[in-house]
Amino acid sequence: MKNFFLLIFLFCFSINIFAQQEWSIEQCINYGVQNSLNIKNQALNAEISKANHLQSKLALLPDINAAATHSYNYGKVVDPFTNQFSLDRIQTNNFYLASSMVLFNGLKLLNNIKEQMSNAKAAELLLKKTENDVMLNIATLYLQVIFDSLNITTINQQVILSEQQVNRAEILYESGSISEDNLLNLQAQLASEQSNLITAQGRYELDMLALKQAMYYNDSIPLRIKIPTDLQPIIDKHTNMPPLDSILFYAYNNLPDIKAAEWQLQAAKYSFRATKGNFSPSLSLSLSYGTGYSTASKEITDYESNGFDTIGITTGTPPDYVISPHFNYNYQTIPFRNQLNDNINQSIGFNLQIPIFNRGIYHNQCQIGKINLQIAENNLEQTKLSLRNVIEQAYYDMVAAQKKLDASNLYLKAQKIAYENQQDRFELGLLSSIDFMNSKNQYTQAEIQLLQASVELLFRYIILDFYQGKSLSL
Repeated sequence: MKNFFLLIFLFCFSINIFAQQEWSIEQCINYGVQNSLNIKNQALNAEISKANHLQSKLALLPDINAAATHSYNYGKVVDPFTNQFSLDRIQTNNFYLASSMVLFNGLKLLNNIKEQMSNAKAAELLLKKTENDVMLNIATLYLQVIFDSLNITTINQQVILSEQQVNRAEILYESGSISEDNLLNLQAQLASEQSNLITAQGRYELDMLALKQAMYYNDSIPLRIKIPTDLQPIIDKHTNMPPLDSILFYAYNNLPDIKAAEWQLQAAKYSFRATKGNFSPSLSLSLSYGTGYSTASKEITDYESNGFDTIGITTGTPPDYVISPHFNYNYQTIPFRNQLNDNINQSIGFNLQIPIFNRGIYHNQCQIGKINLQIAENNLEQTKLSLRNVIEQAYYDMVAAQKKLDASNLYLKAQKIAYENQQDRFELGLLSSIDFMNSKNQYTQAEIQLLQASVELLFRYIILDFYQGKSLSL
């Protein structure tokens, strides 16, 4: 019993420790990659492609098959081993080994091996691409949760400040220093900011749920992620961005997207060549080794003399009769083992097949193969174009985000100074509550804009780092 309670305690303690752990972006990505069903399914597809490749190579080997039959024949039938007619019931058994091997078929087998090898390579790269897609999705959602969390902190600070201002305004109102309208306006401002806080918290929960779903995370255990207090040091680590051409060059030569499309193109080429092999003559070799047993196969066990039979007459005068002794024979079925030894048969043969007319099947297969080749070529070009568009868009978005962040910093500094000046004027009764709230709202929006610009720039940096082969990290 003590051991039982000890296990329960350790289990609950481990869950509590696990729940308190703050997950980094790397931990979230690793967890998602390990549990993603899309990745697992693509891994299974890669295994299928490997199996198809192995099967294509094994097709070069001869096949060997063994067979056995046990049958009964009734009525008039020719026994396969005695070649005599029989009216009795005959039991027959056949045993044989057969083998066949393709010697030449227009290089179809060799092209099929190369096709399946290309498909296997493409499947491995598609698995890597699926992993990259999952990693990018988790990184995007992770940064969105960071923004939501920091946004909640910013809005909450404004709520706290507004509560202090309302408390101070109530005191001023009771002393007659401000009007009731000013107090009501500040209270309305507080209610509005509290509503914004609830909205931000709801968005955080939704984005956190999306992150858990992307990670295939167990909902029974709370997920806490590391929230940086200041994004600027993280941004500064990613500022050394190479030129766009360098990023594109690396992506074209290393990312799995294009390499997978290239292998798919190779597979389409070999598939097209294999279909053209249908028009070539094919030559195959066949071998067989067999034996059998039949109840109609008899052997003499003993005999007895039973007089003589006249078998002819001479031409002399007087003629003489030609006689032969007559015997009665006793028969028995030849033993099973003896028949198997006596009935051994072997064969070897070559089969040459020359296609002349196949109702247009081979021609249509060749046309389809040619179309699939063109589709693979187009897919490769489209993949290159799409990747280039994504990287160029991310690069120019990064440049724009840098400018937006610089402008947001200047805007925030100006709004902070303006807000502090307006606050002093409002406390002296020189500014209406409406003008003060406008100044405060502008300051709050400046803080949120700076946060948005920081997260956006950080996201663009991480994306471009990823396209350079770097790990997704903050």
